[in-house]
Amino acid sequence: MSKLPTSVTLGFGPYGSGIDRTVMRARDRGHEVLLQVPMEPFDYPDNDPGPQTLLVSLSAEQNIDRLHWLMSRFQGYVGISNFMGARFTASEAALTPVMNESAKRGLIYVDDGAVQRSLAGHIVSATNMSFAKADITIDSVPTPTNVDRALTRLEAMARERGIAVGVANALPISIERIAVWAKAAESRGIVLVPISIVAAKPRPS
Repeated sequence: MSKLPTSVTLGFGPYGSGIDRTVMRARDRGHEVLLQVPMEPFDYPDNDPGPQTLLVSLSAEQNIDRLHWLMSRFQGYVGISNFMGARFTASEAALTPVMNESAKRGLIYVDDGAVQRSLAGHIVSATNMSFAKADITIDSVPTPTNVDRALTRLEAMARERGIAVGVANALPISIERIAVWAKAAESRGIVLVPISIVAAKPRPS
């Protein structure tokens, strides 16, 4: 939080003691905040996102109950994002009630772009929910050289399309390289904005 520009949106999982205080510090510093919602991957339960994970095998009512529990962990988030979820986000029957419940609360949905079969973009088109999808994972290979290359590609996407979204993990190397890149980006005509600005802007078809 002390190194990144306030225009960088921060995502927080629903677990851990004092998570509400950490989120409050982020908001006090001016960051927008997302709630990372654990969703079922294909290899669940061998790969378990955590307690109250949303599951394809549960009813819509059960998943909504779990969603409410997850949403109660802290306040002040502008939207939700998937944490894992390759299986869950590929199921229209499972994902639609969750998206509808989130839309009713005025939340945006941010797809981290990791799931090629995600139906989130298709589902939100039938609602008034604002939506954003990551174009690139900046630290898929967490080395200084590869993070820098990913940021260069992200910048090129932004110039070509007018807007681009990158996601990264809270790794020390990622934070360091993003901070360095962000300081110089404005001089090159790049403007960093919170994710809600991106979600509110129509994406190119």
